[in-house]
Amino acid sequence: MSAATQQSTSGQRSYRLQPPSLYVVASFYDWLMEVSTDLAQAVVREAGGVDAVREREIARLLTIEARLLDQGALTQEAYAHWLALFAEECAYWIPAASPAPDPRQRVTLEFHDRRRLLDRVARLGTGLAFSQSPASRTARQCSGLEVWSSPGRTDEWRARYNFTVAESREGQRRLLAGWNGFVLRQTGEGLRIVLKQVNLIDCDCPQGNNSFFL
Repeated sequence: MSAATQQSTSGQRSYRLQPPSLYVVASFYDWLMEVSTDLAQAVVREAGGVDAVREREIARLLTIEARLLDQGALTQEAYAHWLALFAEECAYWIPAASPAPDPRQRVTLEFHDRRRLLDRVARLGTGLAFSQSPASRTARQCSGLEVWSSPGRTDEWRARYNFTVAESREGQRRLLAGWNGFVLRQTGEGLRIVLKQVNLIDCDCPQGNNSFFL
């Protein structure tokens, strides 16, 4: 048995790192690439493909997701609420090229599973994340939301919108822009984000201090 696991008194395997990242396997990466290709398609999707009530629910969740990130610099509680919007098995991905290459083969700006997201939120809460001391203050603008059903599923939807993020830190101001792609799934706990893919328009250029959540 590896150092990362141990046998509990009940005979069940427990993991030193919690939560374990057992879902990040080859099939998960294959799914990510299929979704990424779909999100980036230059197509016009027919209106009315998603129930209006569901579309409003998705729009509200994504609006809250963006607002909580803007409020994260003000209160650590906002980050906890933000993380609660994500499914237990999820990914947060910032590709370093466009179109997004396979993260198994090319470097990414960021690629996190849920355990890594928990680590980052905890680190920001320590006050010892010097790249965010002082913290960036941000304001996001999102527009052009599109929502459609995931192929072959009735409990999952895909979405994308354009965004700009104005950042202020230590008297310096800058503007980031791009588009976000999402996969959202109905779970026992409600609608949750399974994937957030952040596609910066200058992702293949040297980046500044993007140590806050985009």
